Amino acid sequence: MISPFSFFESFLEKKFLSIDLGSMNIKIVEGIKKENNLEITNFGIIPIINFKEVLSSSYILEENIASIIKDFIKETKIQTNKALFTIPASYVFPTTFVVPYIPERNLPQVIRFESQKQIPLSLDEIEIEFRYTEVQTENQTKQWLVFLAAVPKSYLKKLENIASLIKLKFTGYGIEYFNLEPYFRHKSGNFIVVDLGHSYSTLHLVKNGIVFYGNKLKLRGYDFLDPILGITKYSEDQVLDLVVKRGFLFNPEEKELKYLADNFLNNISSVIKGEIEKLENNFLLKIDKIYWAGGITILPGFKENIISRLSNYQQEILIPGDFVKGQKFQLLKEKATIFSQSVGLLFRKLLS
Repeated sequence: MISPFSFFESFLEKKFLSIDLGSMNIKIVEGIKKENNLEITNFGIIPIINFKEVLSSSYILEENIASIIKDFIKETKIQTNKALFTIPASYVFPTTFVVPYIPERNLPQVIRFESQKQIPLSLDEIEIEFRYTEVQTENQTKQWLVFLAAVPKSYLKKLENIASLIKLKFTGYGIEYFNLEPYFRHKSGNFIVVDLGHSYSTLHLVKNGIVFYGNKLKLRGYDFLDPILGITKYSEDQVLDLVVKRGFLFNPEEKELKYLADNFLNNISSVIKGEIEKLENNFLLKIDKIYWAGGITILPGFKENIISRLSNYQQEILIPGDFVKGQKFQLLKEKATIFSQSVGLLFRKLLS
């Protein structure tokens, strides 16, 4: 007979914190597996630095990160000590390459060998994760297309140190390029996911539920905020408040602000259109839909303006709340997209 304590410990083993270390804030989600579903039991966003420091700071001291996460855990009375961390694209070496159509059982060994040519670090300095899919060249020759992402072990060590300072157990991690896969596990087709962030953005190509291409884009929320700071002479807090309230909805008489908003959206649509055309030509496929994720997508006016600029494609906001239980989290609706990475990582850990 299982004692009540053993049962309780077994129950807790299925509960994790998922921590997404962003350039402007930290997203934290606590989730638990109930039967075959993921339930979000707690969540929050922690501002970490002002946006003028993003480009001048290559990292934040581990002690500072640990301190603010520890305060959040104390305030929200989170009890689980098992922590998962997302790995930002800034700390990942992604690469895509093809290998001959060898037997599938031999692929992992060949991919590891090939990674030594593709990654500027030795195998003993990195952890790698990869996906592969069968493709055909124009002359109908079969090949394996491989998407590989490598994480320096030195960065994983930093995450372990952060967890240790908070008295959390570093239980696992998820590379940013792969954390969105769970949302497409039951979808067939070719999808682009664009995760718009503050200091960079990422593009993911998902084919039948598997990410087999990823790329870091030079699209930054900072490039919208900083010009507004320059023309308004507002403080950073005032600029952030303005953008959160108004987003991309400025009146014609607000010429300078409207110009900045239109220019920023035009740049996003131009970059994404170019990326899609390149991918469709290189991989001989047709994109079925664009999914948008990240904090920029929840700003007023983003959705309608970006849809009109890329009207040749079906589009929607990626909403994690559609895939999980937890009433408070589901009430976020489209705003929950800011937690796409952290919730996706929980999916990978609890429902894989």
